[in-house]
Amino acid sequence: MNLLRQVVACGFAVAALALTAQPLVVHAKGAPGGNTVTFDAFDFGFKGPDSIQGGVVKFQINNEGKDIHHAQLIRLLDGKTADDFVAGMKQNPNGPMPGWVKFVGGPNAVIPGGRATAIMDLEPGHYLITCLIPDPKGVLHLTHGMTRPLTVTAPPAKVPEPKADFTVTLNDFNFSLSKPITAGKHTVKVVNNGTMPHELVLLHVAPGKKAADFGHFDPAAGGFLPASSSAGWSGLKRGWMSILRRILSRAIMG
Repeated sequence: MNLLRQVVACGFAVAALALTAQPLVVHAKGAPGGNTVTFDAFDFGFKGPDSIQGGVVKFQINNEGKDIHHAQLIRLLDGKTADDFVAGMKQNPNGPMPGWVKFVGGPNAVIPGGRATAIMDLEPGHYLITCLIPDPKGVLHLTHGMTRPLTVTAPPAKVPEPKADFTVTLNDFNFSLSKPITAGKHTVKVVNNGTMPHELVLLHVAPGKKAADFGHFDPAAGGFLPASSSAGWSGLKRGWMSILRRILSRAIMG
């Protein structure tokens, strides 16, 4: 599955900021935060607990499938259920999201055999885990049944937010960094100040390529994508992730 085709099919704008950096890789072990929750993604579904404690949660996804997957967490308001959401998406997949849907984030774009972790502050309530990446025919994985209801309960004690080394701010439609990225392991705070849900994907640009090559790549022309996904956030308002920066070119897209 071509990552760029997936991005374009989802209607995302490509590459707003290039980093002179090395691989930005999500690490679950040692990442700051409270409770750790793991879900395994497969073609097409999720395996994991039915209920978790809220508050600051390290949410890890392991991709056991043959396709790229992400874990988009959606909070369901006004007494709505996972069945209500899936039915609405099937009836009008390109329409606006209803007001009772709240995107809260999750690990983004995990390659087969890979894993990624996102840190979120989850309120008690009813949620849905889903994958909104399309298949080669443009059909969302959600439509293939890749959804799982999740209940979040109140935590026994409040866990402080992770201390971020720097912040990436998402706007309509650009990114900004609070300061330049230095070498080493970092905790990154991701904030969405836009008027709609936005995503963040960190791409490992292939050797000898530049971030601009990704933006100019035409999947219809064939050839190999000049980048691979390293880490990222699905649609969110605020969250954190841990990365390790080394020395190659990177691109941020959403």
